[in-house]
Amino acid sequence: MNYLKVTKCWALLSNVTHLNAKSQLRFYRRHSLCDLCLYPQDKKPCFDIRNITIERGNKCHIKQIRSFLYQHYWTREPSIVGLWMCLNCPYLEVLTDKYSSSGDRLLAFECLARTNEKKLVGVSVANQVFPWAADELEEWAHYTASRPERHRMYFCAHCYRSPNLFKKYDVNYIYDIEVLGTAAEVTGQGVGTLLLRTALEHANELRHPLVQVVSLSRYTSKICEKCGMKREWSMDYTEFVDDAGQRVFFPRRPHHTVSVYVKHFDPKIGGVLPCKPPF
Repeated sequence: MNYLKVTKCWALLSNVTHLNAKSQLRFYRRHSLCDLCLYPQDKKPCFDIRNITIERGNKCHIKQIRSFLYQHYWTREPSIVGLWMCLNCPYLEVLTDKYSSSGDRLLAFECLARTNEKKLVGVSVANQVFPWAADELEEWAHYTASRPERHRMYFCAHCYRSPNLFKKYDVNYIYDIEVLGTAAEVTGQGVGTLLLRTALEHANELRHPLVQVVSLSRYTSKICEKCGMKREWSMDYTEFVDDAGQRVFFPRRPHHTVSVYVKHFDPKIGGVLPCKPPF
C-alpha cells in the first residue's frame, strides 16, 4: 500500500513539474503578430459596413426575400418563437407572400470582394396601416382555427390599438415598418441601423406623417433609439393573456417587452429637398 501511495505522489509531482515547465516556455517564448488581436472579440474581422449597399426590392427579389424570412427572420422573431409556431404553418406562408411581394421593401446586400457576389443580409418591409386594421385582424382571428395564429392576430391588433396614435397625432394612416431583420452572422454590426435610417429618410421624402416600429425584441428597441425614434407605448409579454387569463407568449431572453416607437414628420415643415448638382 505504501508503494502505491509513493507512486501516485510521484506521478502527481511529475505532472506539476511538466505544467510548470510548459508555462515557463510559454512565458519566455518570443511573441509574434499572430498573438495580437487587431479586431474586437465581438466583431467579425471580415465584415465591413462600407461593403453594405441598400437597394429597393422588386419582383426579381421575391425568392431571396422568402428565403431570408424563413432562414433568419421567422426563426428569431419573439412573436413567432414565443408561440412555438412551426415554420410550415399556413399563416407564416401568408405573411411571407405578403412581405416578399408587396410593400416598400429595402434590402441590405453585402458585397463579397473575393467572389464579387452580393449576399442578402438584411430586409425591411413597410406598409401603410389605417385605423380599421385592428378591427380586421380581430375579425380574421375570430374565424381562425389555429390557436397560435389567433393569438398573434389579437396581439398585433392590440399593439395597433393601445397606443392610440391616430388620435394623438391626428393622422389618417401610419407608415408601419413591419419587418426589420438582419442575418444572424451580422447581428450587432450596424446593418439594422442603416436599414432603419434609410427607411426613415424615404418616409420623409415621401411625406409620410408618422412612422411606427412595433419593436418585438430588445435589439430592435436599441436600433430605434439609435435612430432617434420616440417610445410611445410598451408592454411586458407576461401581461398579454388569453380569454382564460393564461399567459400566451414565452419568448427567449432578453426579449421581455414589446414597445412602439414613432417618428413624427411635421407636414408644415415639408420634406427634405435632394442635393442639387454644383453646376
